[in-house]
Amino acid sequence: MPSARQVAFELLCHLHQDRHTLDYWLESFETRLQVLEKVDRTLVHALVYGTLRWQGRLDFIINQMAKNPNRIDARVRIILRLALFQLLYLDRIPASAVVNTAVELAKQNKLAWSAGFINALLRKAAAGPLDIPWPERGKTPSLATAIHHSVPEWLVSRWQARWGQEETDRLCAAINTIPTVTLRTNTLRTNRPALLAAIQREARHIASTVFTPEGIILSGLERPFAQWPSFQNGWFQVQDEAAQLVAHCLSPPPGALVWDACAGLGTKSAHLAQLMGNKGTIVATDLSASKLVRLDAEMKRLGISIVSSRCLDLLTSTAPSDLPLFEYILVDAPCSGLGVLQKNPDGKWRTSPNEPSRCQQRQIRLLERAAHFLQPGGKMVYAVCSVEPEENEGVIKAFLQKHPGFAINPLRLAAVVQPDRLMSPQGWLTTLPHQHGMDGFFAAALVKQ
Repeated sequence: MPSARQVAFELLCHLHQDRHTLDYWLESFETRLQVLEKVDRTLVHALVYGTLRWQGRLDFIINQMAKNPNRIDARVRIILRLALFQLLYLDRIPASAVVNTAVELAKQNKLAWSAGFINALLRKAAAGPLDIPWPERGKTPSLATAIHHSVPEWLVSRWQARWGQEETDRLCAAINTIPTVTLRTNTLRTNRPALLAAIQREARHIASTVFTPEGIILSGLERPFAQWPSFQNGWFQVQDEAAQLVAHCLSPPPGALVWDACAGLGTKSAHLAQLMGNKGTIVATDLSASKLVRLDAEMKRLGISIVSSRCLDLLTSTAPSDLPLFEYILVDAPCSGLGVLQKNPDGKWRTSPNEPSRCQQRQIRLLERAAHFLQPGGKMVYAVCSVEPEENEGVIKAFLQKHPGFAINPLRLAAVVQPDRLMSPQGWLTTLPHQHGMDGFFAAALVKQ
């Protein structure tokens, strides 16, 4: 059986080699993870997420300590990152064990030629305080902040220009904290107090969400969700509080005709069905047929009957002509994901500086295609898990300039607690990890006049 460190090493190597996300590779490794003991599965997650979270800072240390950092093999660098993360951020593993297992990891993966280099660098790092020239904030504020918080310098520069140094520090610090898990109660089958009572022994810390009426925040899970009776009975879905707010932005009534145009796995489709009391019609479309297979299975688990799925590429030149005109449309558009870096630390290193602008063009086209199918007087919500202005107000402003028949519909969020804390003066939703304790999201509602 492979060790936790071997599995973590292979996961990180796969991430380095292609464009698939960490979620994709964790799912691909699920069978291998399941055969590990619980303590080893926990260690794999700690090593992978921790190494990715602090990758920028770890690389800076490696580059300062190595004589020829540009010549370090990518797999050797991953071993060094894993080991340095353990030395600097995990206090239960003896330094000698960290160094020895790193050397063994190199030998086991046909990298024995690097064992001496790995051993020397790590023993030097373990010997005491790191004697390396850290960048000074007074001289290079963006670089110093980037290295300190392990966030790409281009992203730090954007945030400093928009919010200033103090807010940037707070946001970066929030991104680097280990996230909690948030559930959304399936109100078609139970209510939040009943779910809270049912899961008391499933996690060490349990609390209700601050803003949404269905949410529960957990940390210290005792076992996987699939083993929970409440999960098997369809009492909840895993969904961040910010994502829960999106369905409340659309808030379709029972009996409505609704289109979830970029449904993905259907978590928001299910929430919309809850708000509608499982009465009406929801058409859930997505480009990925495999996601829709999972969406259909999830609706069955949750006891939802009003959602029908359909594979559809909205951006093709042959957009369907057989779709009806909808009363309500949700466009939860693909985006850079720069609002969910706390849960997806690999996104820091996969996303390029031009990604927000590139995404904006696709988002505008998606919004325009969806708008064709909105009834006069109908409501359309645009949402993204990004905090970048190109993908947020930039998309809305560009759309309204080209389509004067639409107008901003200021959000009301009647079922949400303290909605004013989440709303901008323009009437749209903006959440930030360091201000609201949830993912960074944007949502705006448009009405067809």
